[in-house]
Amino acid sequence: MTIDLSSDQEQRLQAVMRRGAYQSVAEVLEAALVAVEQRTIPNFSGTQEQLDALLLEGLASGELTETEFWNTIHAKTGSLLDDHKSGPNR
Repeated sequence: MTIDLSSDQEQRLQAVMRRGAYQSVAEVLEAALVAVEQRTIPNFSGTQEQLDALLLEGLASGELTETEFWNTIHAKTGSLLDDHKSGPNR
């Protein structure tokens, strides 16, 4: 697959790699896809801040296998859903 980037997008991508967060374009793309996938999780009832916190926690926790990653996401979102259901209004 070929992806065409604007000059601004390419500069931003290069800046991310220069900061040392990622070693390759493929790593940056993978991180971006993970972020998009997490923001589009069906039936997630938490706030955007909670979702962002989960993303940051995941990024800071080191590299997981894909199965470990999704198991962690499902556990955290399940916990948030349980907390929401048993909140003070219920």
